[in-house]
Amino acid sequence: MDFMASHLSQRIWLPYIVAVIGLLCSVILWVVFKNNLQAYLDLLKAVQRYLPWMALMFGLSITFLISALIRMAQLASARSFILRQINEDLKNEISDRMSAEETKQKLEVALLQGQKLQAMGTLAGGIAHDFNNILYAIIGYTEMAREDVQKDSLVYKNLGKVIDAAHRGQDLVARILAFSRRQHHHFDPINLRSTVEAALSLLKPTIPASVIIHFQPADMVILGNQTQIHQVLVNIINNAVDAMEGEGTINIHMSRIQSGHPFLRQFPDTRPQNYCKIEISDTGHGMDQPTMERIFEPFFTTKEVGKGSGLGLSIVHSIIKEHQGEITVTSQLGHGTTFMILLPEHTA
Repeated sequence: MDFMASHLSQRIWLPYIVAVIGLLCSVILWVVFKNNLQAYLDLLKAVQRYLPWMALMFGLSITFLISALIRMAQLASARSFILRQINEDLKNEISDRMSAEETKQKLEVALLQGQKLQAMGTLAGGIAHDFNNILYAIIGYTEMAREDVQKDSLVYKNLGKVIDAAHRGQDLVARILAFSRRQHHHFDPINLRSTVEAALSLLKPTIPASVIIHFQPADMVILGNQTQIHQVLVNIINNAVDAMEGEGTINIHMSRIQSGHPFLRQFPDTRPQNYCKIEISDTGHGMDQPTMERIFEPFFTTKEVGKGSGLGLSIVHSIIKEHQGEITVTSQLGHGTTFMILLPEHTA
């Protein structure tokens, strides 16, 4: 680069040097012809026979000089183009490196999140087994105690409430175990559009009339478990209704992502195939960044005590991963939330 810069600086001064030399020659000739023109005319007569050769040499010199100037101008233009190309390549390389660094950071966050979920799932599974054994003992001894009291007594009714609470605890344990262990369900080709429509028809009686659902369907087939996909949709839509406090709009949009699309590069586990994309967005109060980072953690919930176990979205995450898919969430306080689900498209 320094060598090229020195040559460029030399070429910058070359036209001025040539102009100065030409000016000096012109002044010298002007002085000579003005002061002693006759003497030089006599000199020209003496060298008259050499004038053709002198004219030839002068013409060749001018020609070579002009050719050299043109060639140097061409070299300057070519080197200028090379410099612009080098600058453009450097800009592209810097942009690629920044993009690669950003992708690396996203992958590190995703890996950390996955490891955290796996560790918490293992811990929850171990605790759930022990807690289930305790519940069995509580239910057994409570049933035995109820046999010793009158059925119309207050003690009998209170013991019944204990049994009901224990059964709710068993249901919670079952959900924890479903999250903590990898269950291999039987997968069949299912029409994703029909599955979404069935989930919406199931939810319609429970959704307030002030909540409007806009559904943009697309005919796509996946290999999966219809009951689990229903569970995913029901959990996300119910959370959207709660976030909007019973009034707002839910948009469900289905589309196909072609294999090799740049959008898939942010998901390292995706395969070279087409994917079905489902976006579920609401007009609720949204979430801040710390909440979004923990939303798929088991037992994490923003709802009031007694209104949520914190397992809904963690089970959704587990189901999507079992279907070899991806799920992400984007949100902003006061601007709603959008869940994006990717599922591999099935081709016969």
